[in-house]
Amino acid sequence: EEVEKLVAHKMGWRGAVQDLDYFDQQIRILERRNVLIEKLRRKQFELLRELKQAKVNLMSNEWKAHLTVDNTMSENSPGYLSALWKETNQLQLLVNTCKSRVLVETSFM
Repeated sequence: EEVEKLVAHKMGWRGAVQDLDYFDQQIRILERRNVLIEKLRRKQFELLRELKQAKVNLMSNEWKAHLTVDNTMSENSPGYLSALWKETNQLQLLVNTCKSRVLVETSFM
């Protein structure tokens, strides 16, 4: 009977350790997600600065970034990270296109 109690006690500890491992893994996943979100936000900030400078070089206001993810989605929603990543890539494309236009216009002046 004492052996059964010891086995049951030991099994209880195994379950607790497995629970802790699971929660630790979930915390690491959330930390990685938060790091990615911060990197994407910094990237957007840098791209907006580059776009602003390119617009000054072009003397034009026609190039506009339409950033809507932060205004329309909760950071905790499942698709937020993916939407932020797509939005950042679209902004990168806009900046690259605007910079290309600067090169074309300044090359033929």
